[in-house]
Amino acid sequence: MDGKQCAGSVLGLANQIKRVFDTTTGRCGTRVRILNFVLVSYPDREIYQKDIEEELNIRSASVSTLLKKMEAQDFIRREKVSCDDRLKKILPTSHTVEMKEQVERHIALLEKRLTAGIGAEELKIFRDVLGKMQENMELTEKGNVRRQKWIQQ
Repeated sequence: MDGKQCAGSVLGLANQIKRVFDTTTGRCGTRVRILNFVLVSYPDREIYQKDIEEELNIRSASVSTLLKKMEAQDFIRREKVSCDDRLKKILPTSHTVEMKEQVERHIALLEKRLTAGIGAEELKIFRDVLGKMQENMELTEKGNVRRQKWIQQ
């Protein structure tokens, strides 16, 4: 990458995407991503905080804070589950369901802007490389020392 670090480039792009998305939607992009995940999944399956953490690769404390804010702003509601008092399913409010098309449009527009001028084969290669980088980071987070030593060589 012409002497540029991959991590720096990826982080820089992520920051740009976040700024554009936050400006376009007028809301926190992460909240919009959570809303989209809940709206797309609802009513076909029950969504829990753990599902959001895994789907969006966000830490538990961050998701918990965002969900509290979103509940206070009437974007979601949480309902207790009969089988476990600690577990709460996450549901969109009627207000949020009405926003579904708008959220989808914002995400589609961002995706269109982001991939403009990039061919299908280039996108496939990008996704493959990105997937491998994500696997490397997951292994590092899990403390797979053998894999880390291989990466460092």
